[in-house]
Amino acid sequence: MENEVKLFMIFDILGDTKRTGPVLWCVDRERLEDIKDHILDLLLIARILKNKLDKYINYDKLYDYIICHDLPEAITGDITKFEGVSSDEIERVTEIAIDYLDNLFKDIIDIKGLINDFDCGNNLEAKVARMIDKVHSATTFIKYQAEKNIDVNNPKIIKELRYIPFVDKKISDGADVADIFYEYHRQAITISDEECQKYHLNRNDANNIVMVIQGFIDEFYKEKLNNTLFSFKEEFPKEGMIYNRNVE
Repeated sequence: MENEVKLFMIFDILGDTKRTGPVLWCVDRERLEDIKDHILDLLLIARILKNKLDKYINYDKLYDYIICHDLPEAITGDITKFEGVSSDEIERVTEIAIDYLDNLFKDIIDIKGLINDFDCGNNLEAKVARMIDKVHSATTFIKYQAEKNIDVNNPKIIKELRYIPFVDKKISDGADVADIFYEYHRQAITISDEECQKYHLNRNDANNIVMVIQGFIDEFYKEKLNNTLFSFKEEFPKEGMIYNRNVE
């Protein structure tokens, strides 16, 4: 069981590894999401949508893709091109990390194969995992913006990020970061005709899968616009939140 424990502890490092996006956007919040939070949220979104998706996909495979897709970041950290690291350099260190993890743990889980499938969208489960990943990239910033923790004009936001043409144009038109991330990532929630052939999926089933995943991000964004994203807290049973504590 030595390697099983080692794999668990490597995964645990992700709980101490902040996602770079909120840091680069200078989100003003006491606690920012880490990569383990991200993975748990993807698993939760997948599970919440299961009764609408499980007739199309193998959930065991889907969960494996979600669990493993960012595992190399326990070694490399969450690197982005906006930090002055080239795509080639990101690819180089990521491959080293994947090879290391695969050599250690291939008898436990096919980390290299799962990450390759995820990156390439080699099957329907990998494709759905990628789409849910895009959903969460949007919902994270929709939530932070709804909390009013992002100032798009903060001078500490690096110019390479703030002045991407798409971003700058949207901000000039009055959009906030929630609007930008919603519109940008929603575009990736699609299954092309070529992918239907690749996954042996008929067009109607593909449309249903897309509709379910889009429906989640659309509702999330709508509640942000309506200022109801956090209204669920008002519905908590108050008697479950007040209790006696005896302290000597």
